[in-house]
Amino acid sequence: MPVAAPSLRITFTWTLLGNVVYALCQWGMISGLAKLGTTAAVGQFALALAITAPVFMLTNLQLRGIQATDAKSTFEFGDYFTVRAAGTCIGLIVVVLILAVSRYGRSTCFIVMLLAVAKAIESFTDVIAGLLQKYERLDQIAIGMMLKGGFSVILFTAAYAYWHSVVAASASLCLTWLAVFLAYDLQLARRLLKGKGTFLTLKVNSLLQLIKLAAPLGFVMALNSLNANIPRYVLQRYRGASDLGIFAALAYLVIAVGLIANALGQSAVVRLSRSFADGRTREFARLLKRMSFMGLAIAGAGVTLAIMFGHAALRLLYGTVYATHLSLLILLIATSGVTAVAAFLGFGMTAARQFRAQVPIIAVTVATCAGLAIALTPRWGLMGSGFAILIASLVQVLGSLIVLLGAVRRSAARNETTDVDVQLAKREAVALFGNVGE
Repeated sequence: MPVAAPSLRITFTWTLLGNVVYALCQWGMISGLAKLGTTAAVGQFALALAITAPVFMLTNLQLRGIQATDAKSTFEFGDYFTVRAAGTCIGLIVVVLILAVSRYGRSTCFIVMLLAVAKAIESFTDVIAGLLQKYERLDQIAIGMMLKGGFSVILFTAAYAYWHSVVAASASLCLTWLAVFLAYDLQLARRLLKGKGTFLTLKVNSLLQLIKLAAPLGFVMALNSLNANIPRYVLQRYRGASDLGIFAALAYLVIAVGLIANALGQSAVVRLSRSFADGRTREFARLLKRMSFMGLAIAGAGVTLAIMFGHAALRLLYGTVYATHLSLLILLIATSGVTAVAAFLGFGMTAARQFRAQVPIIAVTVATCAGLAIALTPRWGLMGSGFAILIASLVQVLGSLIVLLGAVRRSAARNETTDVDVQLAKREAVALFGNVGE
């Protein structure tokens, strides 16, 4: 097994480094499309991501989070990997069915399928990351992310520059992820499991129990992804691929806030789960508060920088067409602070094992986002889509706070009851021994 886990500061630093490098590489791919191609090319790639992401979020069932917080090792790694393999196959089939009933062109269908295969490869990387995260070895996960991101941006951009084809660039992305998975992730998992577990299992009862436990989180993650992508669907429908490309390009500039939130959340979720399981609810709440304030502070700094240097930065990074949408960039950065808080509260609910309670929260959030996007985008364009995400994120934060407050109060009440029972038991023991002595 991995060596002793490093400190939270070190794991956060590694996770943040891995996420930042990976985000820069993802942005590099989008920037390459924007510089070498057209806004429509960016929109085509963004649409393919928007179609495949919710599907695989659903079939992945958030097994990484459940695995990382499985403090009692209720399930073996083979259970997680087997369920992930089955879910990934279903995800690929669902994408094929979506394309079968859609009216997208041949090139768009090819791009979607290639990204679906890439997402399938990523899903196996993710379940191996859950094994490492359980032992707080996020440094090893970060190295894999940096390898995958670095090779991806180089080969993706080179393929597009040579063939001027999003299909060719997507194919290079798929092959790169496969190579890193086979050469790094899979080999690392084999070393960890040597003589101590298998990749696949046929323990039907365990698999069914895991699926039953994870299903609510699968729906939550799928709806979360759908919530982020609904404005993209609406933009494609009412404004076309060019506006979608502009929106996607600007959205990638604020991905840093989300990645910092994800890095901090992934680093802290195991300790959050231990704090909650041990009844240390004050420590649990204190850590969540610090994380939330950090997310808002980073977004606030981003808004300030965008006001001061945003116009010049957009012109330099993307071009004149994108630089005319500074107000959208500021809105997206402000929204990222709210979504960061929502993400932290989501990690808190997962750590508190509040899986089913997350379903109605995200369902209301998605409904809010969809309704507002459809109502505002035709009238206000890109800004309408941005406001739809902002308001929906505020709804998600409110619902998450309600669930967490209830969970913390119930945990505190159980601890108080336990303390009372212990005191009563001590008094009865003293009385009993006292009577014996007499």
